[in-house]
Amino acid sequence: MKPYGIVRAVLTVCIFCAVCLCAAPGTAKTTDMSDLWWIHTESGWGIQLVQNNDTIFATLFVYGPDGQPTWYTATLAYQGSFNWSGILYKTAGPWFGTASFDPTSVTVTAVGTMSFNAPTISQGTLIYTVSGVQVLKVIERQLLVYEDFNGSFASVMNQTGTGQACSPAESFNGKAITANITQSGTAMTVVVTGNSDTCTFPGTYSQTGHFGRLIGTYLCTSGANGTFDFFEMVRNAFDFRMRTKLVPRPNCTINGHFVGVQPEGS
Repeated sequence: MKPYGIVRAVLTVCIFCAVCLCAAPGTAKTTDMSDLWWIHTESGWGIQLVQNNDTIFATLFVYGPDGQPTWYTATLAYQGSFNWSGILYKTAGPWFGTASFDPTSVTVTAVGTMSFNAPTISQGTLIYTVSGVQVLKVIERQLLVYEDFNGSFASVMNQTGTGQACSPAESFNGKAITANITQSGTAMTVVVTGNSDTCTFPGTYSQTGHFGRLIGTYLCTSGANGTFDFFEMVRNAFDFRMRTKLVPRPNCTINGHFVGVQPEGS
């Protein structure tokens, strides 16, 4: 059954794997790598990545040959194909308890290189060398707390339908809708209303790092229905954004972007 009204404009803010909704989401050029990363079976060390445009600043906190905590930093430049690389540095400086910090006492020593490859949103491969010792780790975003998406939002969405069974009407830019999100733990429902159609997207919410994901099946008052995948879900004080994928029928996939703003005082 063809999606009408909202579904054609439905939140299809996704760029996850196009094979199945359960597959790991694929990274996009706009995916933010900023997060705390770790290996959950190796709790005690980790790396923090802060991305600005096509540059990542990495802070690696590990332990040295003597078992004492140490850290390294690197500025990683984008090399294409979701790869970043740069020189790895070790720094030393004055004791933190001194009355005033003297930056002239800081020493910076290049000890090796670091590279980071992230073909999916939630996982990546970290390779670094320190004084000739190479380490390779498959790391993942670390969850600190679940985001709270509850609220009503004035929203806009873009989407593009691909596949022989898609209708041209399922591709558009800047469609205005309203979105109401209710969340209790990992249970979440997104209700989208626009024009003469209302679509309901209930599912199970999960989160890796600061990115959320909602997967389920949707149904619209027009009768349109299918499976959906909302990912790279981010909540800020007064707004949210996400990417989505809708599969309303075989040979049709709708990908898009969905953002919403919460009215002041609500």
